[in-house]
Amino acid sequence: MKYFMVTCYRGHCGIRQSTDINFAIKAKNLVEACDKARSMPGVKHSRFITYGKEISKEEYLEYRKISAYKRYPQGQRV
Repeated sequence: MKYFMVTCYRGHCGIRQSTDINFAIKAKNLVEACDKARSMPGVKHSRFITYGKEISKEEYLEYRKISAYKRYPQGQRV
């Protein structure tokens, strides 16, 4: 398994508004990681994934310490 950081548009921020949300995901490849990220709660499914990259296991574990939904205050762009 590999580790990925995937950035998606987060919904529920008002009409035609969104913020970015980053997910640290363990998957076989980037396509599978993007599919997993799209199925996460709060992600706008009508929009595409904005960014994805492979990260190290240490980075993955560091990002997993704090929930992706609590990492940044509501309305703050990454």
